[in-house]
Amino acid sequence: MSAGKSRHWKESDVQEAIAKMKEEPGLWPEIEHTERTTGDFRDTDTGKRERQILARLHPDCTLLEITDLYVAVRKHRRSELGLK
Repeated sequence: MSAGKSRHWKESDVQEAIAKMKEEPGLWPEIEHTERTTGDFRDTDTGKRERQILARLHPDCTLLEITDLYVAVRKHRRSELGLK
């Protein structure tokens, strides 16, 4: 098994992903609440919905590439919320 190729996402890609998430009714406030409280998105509906949006936004990307975008979005969000 070979390691997948990663992708460097631009800030404009991150902003586009955030905009798509904010279009989903009620999702962004749920994400921010989870980020501020537990910060644990594993096995949550919120985390699944977030990753589904990213996968639909970039259907030709690999799981690794989508994960890289997810990490970039989360890093941006945590910074906006004043979290490390």
